[in-house]
Amino acid sequence: MTARNPTTFIVGAGPVATALAGALRLGGVPVLGLWARRAAQARAAGSTAGVAAFSSAPPDILLESEVILLAVRDQAIGEVAHMLGGTGLIGKRHVMLHCAGASSAKELLGAISEQVKGIGTMHPLSAIADAKTSMRSLRGTVFGIEGDDIGRATAERLVGALGGVVLPLDGSQMAAYHAAAAVASNYVVAAIDAAAQILATAGVAPDKAAQALVPLAEGALRNITAHGTTAGLTGPVRRGDAETIRRHLEALRGKPDLVETYRVLARRAVEIAARIDGPDAPDRAGLDAIRALLDPSLTQS
Repeated sequence: MTARNPTTFIVGAGPVATALAGALRLGGVPVLGLWARRAAQARAAGSTAGVAAFSSAPPDILLESEVILLAVRDQAIGEVAHMLGGTGLIGKRHVMLHCAGASSAKELLGAISEQVKGIGTMHPLSAIADAKTSMRSLRGTVFGIEGDDIGRATAERLVGALGGVVLPLDGSQMAAYHAAAAVASNYVVAAIDAAAQILATAGVAPDKAAQALVPLAEGALRNITAHGTTAGLTGPVRRGDAETIRRHLEALRGKPDLVETYRVLARRAVEIAARIDGPDAPDRAGLDAIRALLDPSLTQS
């Protein structure tokens, strides 16, 4: 593979496949097309991404590609790779990459590794829900990268074309990597949902509660970006204000699910606050009191 961007073919037609097909095309990568079993879905994805769309059987144009990027459901990657391997269209000219975050290339593509030039993982650390928007906003996105030498190098080249940031990964620790991604994305949504339920108990209309909290969450993320998690922490736990935490828990009395969520997150905040020392350190006795308040064996909700 030369220094030019490699000819690439996308397998899949969901939001991730569509966004990557469009973004790679915009980044100067020759995307030969995308393929999905369902014709309507393939056509829609191809139209959005601005690339050729194929359906039914995998197309002969695969023979002209150098990279095959599998952007299908995680559970389907191994099956799809095996199916492609049996078409006669895949060989030693190809590098096969997948976009799953929880499993390594060896786990998902190992069975086909002897048939191709290289295998790797190229996982976007991005919540891609709308392909049309995401294909134009992937610049700066972090991509988790791992695989064999050729697979990693190929994934890094594609990420470079996207204007993304390469995050090298240990393939044996993919589940931990993906758990971190889930906490930072999916479970932030869960935390905002819980906060919105709490706000609704204060008389705010349920359909307004989440939107009212989003700017606050965005401010917290800006603090993390500027200062990191330790210096970016604010609020009553940061101060060691046990009385305010006691009042929060009292307000949630009778709502065990929300109390549990509050306690789990607040205990983590206590651990962050405990890292801070010097003249700006939180009140240590206050932190100890908060720990006691958050211990379900010592208090009742």
